[in-house]
Parts: sequence; C-alpha cells; structure tokens
Amino acid sequence: METFGLLDDGRTVKVNTANIAVIAAFVFLALIICYPLIKRLKSREDCCGNEKIKIKRKKLKKAAGNYKLAVEGMHCKNCEKRITEAINSMDNLACRVSLEKQEAVIYYEHFPRTDEVIKKLGEMGFYTTVESDSVK
Repeated sequence: METFGLLDDGRTVKVNTANIAVIAAFVFLALIICYPLIKRLKSREDCCGNEKIKIKRKKLKKAAGNYKLAVEGMHCKNCEKRITEAINSMDNLACRVSLEKQEAVIYYEHFPRTDEVIKKLGEMGFYTTVESDSVK
C-alpha cells in the first residue's frame, strides 16, 4: 500500500506504509529493550539490585566453631544478601559475609557442614574455597 505526500517545493513523494510500520515496530522494540538499562543507570543501582539492602543477621544459641570461605563472584550488596540468606536458611548455621573481603565466615552449632555450604553457593553461581578453620 502506498501513500503520496507533497513536498514544500511541489514535488510528490511515494511513501510505502509497510516500511513505516516496520520502522515504528523497530523503534518500539528498541525502547522496550533499552528502558531497563536507562532506568538502572539513572537510579544508580548496582549490578544485581538496589544499593539500599538490609541484611538480617542470624544468631546461634551456642556456636561450636567457625570457618572462613573465600567467595568469588560477589558483585554487590544483593549478592552478599543472597549468600547470607542461603547459609542462614540452613539448620545450625549462621554467617557473616563481607563483600569487600570477598569472604564468608560460617558459624556452626554442631558440625561444620562445609561441603553442603560450598555446594549450595556453587549452585547459586559462586565459587568458594575454605580459607581457614576456627577463625578467632
């Protein structure tokens, strides 16, 4: 389907409406794709979410010991929160995670469960290794 338009100097121009529809659809899709990126840049969010994140701490009745894990792959406070919540959801375990030091100190009541913790964090996309046992 074609339409005709008249230029200021009197010339007639043919415009294909199918091309206009394709261009309009492309612009619309580009805006939908770019909007989240623009919104994140304007609000200064970090890579995984908002910087104003509250991390709930868990206390054990009586910790029998602790160990330190080096954690690779943390990029922001949201990563720190995800790791904290994952470990704190496990029975008889609590932790303190440091984004700056890229580590987690795990406190346990009965036994360390180191392999379970490393497996759980690995499933979440974090690479972990034991740095030390019985951190003081």
